[in-house]
Amino acid sequence: MRKKPECYEFSIRMDQRGRLNFLEELKDVPFEVKRVYWLTGVPEQQVRGGHAHKTGEQVIVCIQGLVEVVLEDTAGELFTCTLSSPDQGLYIPPMWWGKMLFKEKAILLGLASDEFSEEDYIRQKADFK
Repeated sequence: MRKKPECYEFSIRMDQRGRLNFLEELKDVPFEVKRVYWLTGVPEQQVRGGHAHKTGEQVIVCIQGLVEVVLEDTAGELFTCTLSSPDQGLYIPPMWWGKMLFKEKAILLGLASDEFSEEDYIRQKADFK
C-alpha cells in the first residue's frame, strides 16, 4: 500500500521558563533519522521544494513563522498543510512532489530518512509523472 502524507502533533511542555517541543525517533517520526537540515533566511513569499524523492522520507516542522505546503502524487492527488507552530509536523513519504511557500520569517526544520544523495531526487516535474 502506498504511503500518504500525514500531519502530526508533537509533544509540548510549557512552564514559566518557556516552551519545550520534542519528538522521538521511531515514535513520533516513522523512520530512523539519518539527516537533519534547516532552512533559515528564506525571503517572504519564497517557494522552496519543487522536487520529489524516489525513496527518501521526511518530516518537516516549522519552528518559526508559517509554511504552506502542497504535495502531489503521481496520480495528481493533492495534499495541503499549513505549518505554523513548532508542535506541528508533516510526514512526506516517497514519490510526493512538494512545494513550500515561506511566510512570516519562517524557519523550517527537516528530518530525513536518508543521507543526502542526488540520485534520490526527481527535480523535473516531467520525469515525475
